[in-house]
Amino acid sequence: MVKKLIGFLLCALMAISPVMVFAEEGVSLDGRWVCADIQGNITKDTPAELRDDFGLFVNKEWILQAEIPAGESSTGSVEAVIRTLQDRQIALMKDETLTGHDAELVRKLYALVTDWEYRNAQGVKPAMPVMEAIRAIDSLGSLNSYLYDRNNIERFYPLLMSVGTDFLDPDIYITQIGTPTLILNDSAEYTERTQAGDLHYETFLQLGTYMLTRLGYSAEETAGIIENAFAFETKMAAHIKPVATHYQSDYYASILNYYSPEELEALAGNFPIMDMLRGFGLKIGSKFMVTEPDYIAALPEIYCEDNVVLIRDWMTVKAALDMSVMLDQETFKQVEAISNAIMGVTGESSEDDYALSTVLGLLPVPMDNLYIKAYCTEKQRQDILDIISNVVAFYRDMLGSVDWLSNETRAKAIEKLDSLRIRAVYPDELGDWSGLNFAGPEEDGSLLAAEAVVSEFMLGIRSELIDTKVNKDVWDQLIMQTAQVNAFYDPQTNSINIMAGILSGEIYSEEMSYEQKLGGIGTVIGHEISHAFDTNGAQFDKDGAISNWWTEEDYAAFQARAAKLASWYDGFIPFENAKYSGQQVQTEAIADMGGMKCVLAIAALQENFDYDAFFRQYATIWRMQALYSYVVTLTARDTHPMRYLRVNATLAQFDDFYTFYDIKPGDGMYVAPDDRVAVW
Repeated sequence: MVKKLIGFLLCALMAISPVMVFAEEGVSLDGRWVCADIQGNITKDTPAELRDDFGLFVNKEWILQAEIPAGESSTGSVEAVIRTLQDRQIALMKDETLTGHDAELVRKLYALVTDWEYRNAQGVKPAMPVMEAIRAIDSLGSLNSYLYDRNNIERFYPLLMSVGTDFLDPDIYITQIGTPTLILNDSAEYTERTQAGDLHYETFLQLGTYMLTRLGYSAEETAGIIENAFAFETKMAAHIKPVATHYQSDYYASILNYYSPEELEALAGNFPIMDMLRGFGLKIGSKFMVTEPDYIAALPEIYCEDNVVLIRDWMTVKAALDMSVMLDQETFKQVEAISNAIMGVTGESSEDDYALSTVLGLLPVPMDNLYIKAYCTEKQRQDILDIISNVVAFYRDMLGSVDWLSNETRAKAIEKLDSLRIRAVYPDELGDWSGLNFAGPEEDGSLLAAEAVVSEFMLGIRSELIDTKVNKDVWDQLIMQTAQVNAFYDPQTNSINIMAGILSGEIYSEEMSYEQKLGGIGTVIGHEISHAFDTNGAQFDKDGAISNWWTEEDYAAFQARAAKLASWYDGFIPFENAKYSGQQVQTEAIADMGGMKCVLAIAALQENFDYDAFFRQYATIWRMQALYSYVVTLTARDTHPMRYLRVNATLAQFDDFYTFYDIKPGDGMYVAPDDRVAVW
């Protein structure tokens, strides 16, 4: 099912009456840098010397004036770029002059979202058939019948089914079987609850209680349903690996478990996995990749007659939450109010923002096409292609000179770099969704019904890919819209992808100086190409297949350097009692430092290069002010370092920074050469 706003609320907007913890007199808890990301941590009296805390020195004035917008949990340079993108998309969504099928679909969905008079007249009626159908489940047989019937628009399965490229043969699409998304987001939380787990649970409890009551359940029924839903989650969690295992060096090797249809049925035992796949809407392929076979093998004891009531109640809560933002205005506003109260967010988000999130969730390709036609330019693309060309040239030189790589591994690495696919700003051919249609207000449609039609359309596109050949030269807008604030390296296509949505604000503008462009989008591009050679990307070869192309000695040296970096980040304490995980942020930190090394090498080739403008721009793009509660969730789940660390911990690795600003031993920004942790 398409993830809607409620998914974001459950995963990000979570906190309970946070207790603010400030560093005293500007001294950070770990003795090096104060966490400048937390709102209120920096005051006018907080010391901000260039040589001691470069990020704070550059951004202090902005921090003291920054205000988190109503309905939001953070603000910063990245957030400003997101806001620009959203404002542009909102304008497109409301533009009555646009023509074509894409524009017609967007306008029809926008009308369904924003016509509150129409939606209020419907009230919660669109949800009632769903809840009644789930309530009628009283046996394993009726549960199966419900899940196999694709006319049931809210179906939830105790496993994750998706279509993607094969990790060992990236030229073929394959069905992937994974574990379900949990309420607490991490199976480890079900045995030893952390602060982040408490926040997730409180959100689930309060939103679930409100929605079930709103849909007609008594207080006693509601309490029992929520208890049962969590009990079923606990049973599933007992057989799911903790999130921490995803950051281990052998993670990809652990998920490469392949089964034929017959072997998968044998693994699943009495669990009707093939019927589940068909009921979900996927055709049966020739083979399957199962990320956690032990979980699939345990499903017969989880998904059984004895647990039918628990499963039914789990589905009841999931459906109620999933539909909560698709009903009337009273429901929507109360859900937002509950979420904001838990999070500590003040004010309400705008109705245009809500409409946009819904339209983007359901019509990503049509909206992307409208954005490309309105805002993308060839000048942007050529700027980005030029920087990418310089970055790739640097990496070729760097890989050729790294003294700890053998010639054998070096040759493989350069071969991978030379095979890199470049996707810059926008695709040459736009996605075609002319086959989609749904009922609008004038046709007595509902938002919930429209979502069901679009979900089936999207799933049909993905299902038809199973067992077909991957065209790696095609930009798949369904999974990779250009109108997003993002840039990324895709190891399975060995490609660098720079989205048009990131090209504004402090990150990029056509009018910036070359130094500013390098400090902004240049470091982003360098970062993303570095992912080809981080602890994850290093496991994929030039064709996008998981393959060991390293010598044993080289890989051991690489892992030792990565472990030193992770250990250093383990020592940072952004707030009291925080358990900062270096392993969790390891790959992104490697890429931050690799990207900085790259652009500094490019800078060294320029005549009269303005290093001050460059370093300041880099510090500027990562400035942020966030609610304490939001920082708690980021620390627990985000694979990127905290933004103050993306500035200071990165710059502290490089002689060029020390030389230009005359950083000396004893300065807060100084790290002794033997203690520096950059992997490349």
